[in-house]
Order: sequence, then C-alpha cells, then structure tokens
Amino acid sequence: HLPSDVFATEFLTMESKQFSSSRSHGILLHDFLERYEPDPLRYYLIAASPETQDADFTWADFVRRTNDELVANWGNLVNRTLTSAHRTFGEVPQPGALTPEDEALLAGVDGGFETVGAHIEAGRFRAAIGEAMRLASTVNQYVSDQAPWALVKTDRARAGTVLYVSLRAVDSLKTIFTPFLPHTAQTLHEL
Repeated sequence: HLPSDVFATEFLTMESKQFSSSRSHGILLHDFLERYEPDPLRYYLIAASPETQDADFTWADFVRRTNDELVANWGNLVNRTLTSAHRTFGEVPQPGALTPEDEALLAGVDGGFETVGAHIEAGRFRAAIGEAMRLASTVNQYVSDQAPWALVKTDRARAGTVLYVSLRAVDSLKTIFTPFLPHTAQTLHEL
C-alpha cells in the first residue's frame, strides 16, 4: 500500500543561503540543543514553515518569534494562570456558577480540538499552530478582562471561578499544543 497523503513543503534557507554541510552553512541539532530547549525550535520551524513558499530561517526572527509569540502569549498565559491560582488558592479552586462568557470561552477552546485537528490532518501545520496560538490569545484576553488578581479582593468566589475556567482552558490548550510543543506540554502536565 503506497502512502496516500504525502505532504511536501518548499525550501527553507538560512540567512538567505541554502543549507550546506560541505560549506558548513547550517545548524547542527546537538549544538542548538546545548543552548536552547527543543520546543522553541519546533515552534519556529512550524510557525515559519515553508508550506506554500520558500522561507528563510534567521536568528533574529527565531528570537523574535520565541519571545513575542511563544513566551509572550502561551508562556504568559500559563505562568500567570498557574501562579495566580497557586498563590490565591493553593489548589484548583472550586467553581461557582459559570457565566455565559465563561461557557463561551470553554466552548471555544474545546472547539479548537476539531479545528486544529482538521488542519493537522490536511498537513497545514502552520495554520494548526496559528489556531492554537489564537486560542491562547483568547484565553489571555479573558484573564486580562476578568482580572482575578483584583477580583479576589472583592469577590473571592468569582475569582475562583475565573481561575477554574482559566485552568481548564490551559489544560485543554496543553493538549492542543502537544504535537507542536511536546516537552513543554509534558512539563505543564506534571505541574
């Protein structure tokens, strides 16, 4: 049985030159892994992949995408949600009644499984990781709008519900991000 779904991409260059081991123009994986974790490279290569046109790997773009997208969006969401829940409640708080906004957020994130999965099935990995990051941005916006760190001073029960909803969303997003950021997802799962 021959493969029926074969995905191919265009070319990836480095600093506007072709990769070439004979000219020592490339990145040795073991050298990269001595300096960085593997997930930022996986993220970058998927988010900036040459799916439909040639793409160019640059160190400046790698650092920018890692900091501006991966850390500032996903990393920020995970850090502030887990830290706030731990500092305020010391555990996953018990939720009160969910508002329509809470339910809409959870439904949107749950819908991401189908959307991201469909992109992966079709070999559109860049679109899949883009959708996962969009969902993380949506949850980040929810956390900012709800401000559980301020809400805890006036309505502890509602703050607990907001953190519960946020933690559920982060838990679902952790699973959605697993194909792209497996090491980070495993660390988050252990937390």
